[in-house]
Amino acid sequence: MTLSGNDDGEESALERPAILRMLCCDGTQVEETTIIRPEQLTVAREKWPVVWIDIEGLEDLATNRLIGDVFEIEELALEDAVTPDERPKVEVFGHQVLVAARTVRFDGDAIVTDPVGIFLGDRYLITFREQSAPDPFDLVRDRIRHGRTHIGREGCDALCAFLLDVLIDGYFPVLERFGDRLESLEEEALDRPSRTSLVGIHDVRNDLMTLRRALWPTRDLLHALGREPTPLVGDHARAHFRDSYDHTMELLDLMESYREIGSDLRDIYLASLNNRMNDVMKLLTVIATIFMPLTFITGYYGMNFDTSSPWNMPLLTYRYGAIVAVGIMLLTVSGMVVFFWRRGWLKRWH
Repeated sequence: MTLSGNDDGEESALERPAILRMLCCDGTQVEETTIIRPEQLTVAREKWPVVWIDIEGLEDLATNRLIGDVFEIEELALEDAVTPDERPKVEVFGHQVLVAARTVRFDGDAIVTDPVGIFLGDRYLITFREQSAPDPFDLVRDRIRHGRTHIGREGCDALCAFLLDVLIDGYFPVLERFGDRLESLEEEALDRPSRTSLVGIHDVRNDLMTLRRALWPTRDLLHALGREPTPLVGDHARAHFRDSYDHTMELLDLMESYREIGSDLRDIYLASLNNRMNDVMKLLTVIATIFMPLTFITGYYGMNFDTSSPWNMPLLTYRYGAIVAVGIMLLTVSGMVVFFWRRGWLKRWH
């Protein structure tokens, strides 16, 4: 639901109304609402020590402008918060800290990273999310509702640290799924190499590159929040940011391992294709070698000779000559097969 007061009629037909949620809390009480008027925001800032405003939808420009006016957000900072392809970063704009991050999810088999803009201010925190993306903050709301967190007493910087920690933890199940995909691709590359296997390997490598572009700058912003003096961020929140930074380093190490496995799988795929080609060539060579003496025998007996000469070709006048010739061929083939088998040239190929 958009904020009331959008009377300028400038909303584009392509813009979808944003959904707004406000959660206010202190050490003992929690209050939530989804119907927000501008005056409610001002009252909440004065009444509650922690005010979290979650805006679901980046296309509602009128609502975004009104939020910017109420909280005195600079136009450039607001633009960075609602830009879909904004790179993860942390910026200080006057009395506010902007944290641009990205969530990760699977859309079918494709990996998608969604932007999340966070404004940290004095006694308030504002988040901007894609409306089409799943809500990554349900866990945070649930813990606040049931009093399983001290955010109401610790402040908005602790809430910001909690939200970023949830976003980082969302990368772990995605990478676990990558591990399963790589195991399947390894078995397929070894047993049934095909063009589909190669496409799957390239898809995994591209998805890992997408994750890498999201995780590396996220590591930098967490380092800045956890190690460098930042306005509105206290020592307790910095400890949480450092913990999230450690999780990010663990994710990066795991991701780099998967990237190396992906490169190895491509080499395994090419080696498997070469082995299969060698097996095919070996089979064709064995078949051609077996038929060479048969071709010689049939060609030899296919020549025309004078049957009255005592020096003529044997078996030409013999009644069972054809049977004897076929028997010689069968014995030749049998002998060659036994010879190839003992040399190990007829072992089963895969």
